[in-house]
Amino acid sequence: MADDRVSKLRALEELTLESIRAADPDKRSALIGQYRAILAELAELSGEVAASGSDVQRTGLSDFERRLAERQSGAHASGRSASRR
Repeated sequence: MADDRVSKLRALEELTLESIRAADPDKRSALIGQYRAILAELAELSGEVAASGSDVQRTGLSDFERRLAERQSGAHASGRSASRR
């Protein structure tokens, strides 16, 4: 059942990515938000699959989130914040 969900999400991921590429730049934000939600759900499902196996694997999304958090905490510590950019 999870494999069927993953395959449908992968197909939706591809369609969304194609739509982002085809959309005008000023109309992409909603599609990008949807794409991120799909990636998060895929990562969650992958985490469930990996957690049920013998070894939990890090996903690219969790690596991205970790690096983003490090950058944001570094920017905050140095007095720079994303809101000032």
